[in-house]
Amino acid sequence: PRFRGDGGPAAADLWLQAIEKILGAIHCPEEEMVTLATYQLLGDAEYWWGNTSLLMEAAYEEFSWENFKRKFLA
Repeated sequence: PRFRGDGGPAAADLWLQAIEKILGAIHCPEEEMVTLATYQLLGDAEYWWGNTSLLMEAAYEEFSWENFKRKFLA
């Protein structure tokens, strides 16, 4: 499923649940989960991820699935 960033926290949570279900079904390795999930972001959500990933890189933060989820749901 695609996510544009609208619909508020409930929509974000539903999208995250759907993505996790898909990633689990295809046995996606954890190190690839962020890459595959963020490929589904469009519009405002894609812009958010572009900025967030730059800040994470500058702070030497790990691009882990747990870090992504924490930031996505913040």
